[in-house]
Amino acid sequence: MGFEDIVKNYTKLVYKICLDMLSVPQDAEDMTQEVYFNLYKHIDRYNKLSDNELKNLICKIALNKCKDLIKSRIHKIAEFTVLDDITNYEDYASNNNIDEEIFEQEKSMYIAKVINELKEPYKTILYDYYINEFSLSEIEKKLNISKATLKINIYRGKKILKKIIHNNGGEILIE
Repeated sequence: MGFEDIVKNYTKLVYKICLDMLSVPQDAEDMTQEVYFNLYKHIDRYNKLSDNELKNLICKIALNKCKDLIKSRIHKIAEFTVLDDITNYEDYASNNNIDEEIFEQEKSMYIAKVINELKEPYKTILYDYYINEFSLSEIEKKLNISKATLKINIYRGKKILKKIIHNNGGEILIE
């Protein structure tokens, strides 16, 4: 099987794995490319593998790449907190509600995860609206749809999103 065939056959699977682990579509796309770049660099090692062995190997590479990215982000955060000057941290903590910021980040990650489970066009529209914080006119231009259609889709998408969050036992976090 040629490299192009490998990419065609396994891209959806690799992207799904990366999206499940990272929860951010852009990160999942980047990581999917990293997986294939890594595979391409060492393709001569994998020529004799069966389709099943190759699939397992690609999945393992995707998982490991995602884990490495998550670890590096955690390390950067830890490095920031260790190397950061204590007085700057105390000053920041006194002027900001850290618990509230963490809650907002977790809420955004949860909403992004739920939005990624929606069907189109709601998935794209709500992701741009809530996560990317695009204005209505920016989304209207990007998707080439009328403002009225966009507003209707946002309204319907919000209802679906609220229902999913409610069914999962969460509070209705969006307005």
